[in-house]
Amino acid sequence: MKQSKMTASKLRGILSLLIVLTLALSAVGFYYAQVWLNELAVSVSHTIADSTTSGNNVQALNKLQDELSSRQDIIARASNISTPRQTYQTQAVGDLTAYARATGISISNYTFPADTATTPGAAPTTTITLALGNPVSYTNLLKFMKAIESSLPKMQILNINIGRISGDNQSVRVDQLTIAISTR
Repeated sequence: MKQSKMTASKLRGILSLLIVLTLALSAVGFYYAQVWLNELAVSVSHTIADSTTSGNNVQALNKLQDELSSRQDIIARASNISTPRQTYQTQAVGDLTAYARATGISISNYTFPADTATTPGAAPTTTITLALGNPVSYTNLLKFMKAIESSLPKMQILNINIGRISGDNQSVRVDQLTIAISTR
């Protein structure tokens, strides 16, 4: 029979080498496990941050939607600032007649120009010239002008010719009243 050449010192050397290799492989394995866990932690952090941001965006959108719905009256008023160019005459006559009736003024004539040029870059406007029944109470004229200036669609007095009536401190003579109307 052959004798094995394995001695105790060789066996001890092999076992020592196996222990060192096992420790080295364990260290390398722990290192790669730690790197993988760090990458996973970063990925989870990004996912949490994205979900928080998405949640904040949803909350911001909900808040904007609530504000928009609470301000519908402002939106409606903004859309009424100007009137369609095709129907402005009918609407202007109706509105001015109502203002005149409410303030005790009579309108004898409405004049619409054939075409009106607008200034480039400015909001489009058209004009209307009114002839009022004279004499006009000065207080009623002021109320009528205030109603015109605060109306929707937006109307603005461009020109007014006023004259005194001798012997009457409460009334004036209005030759004509030119009003600009915002159109779209």
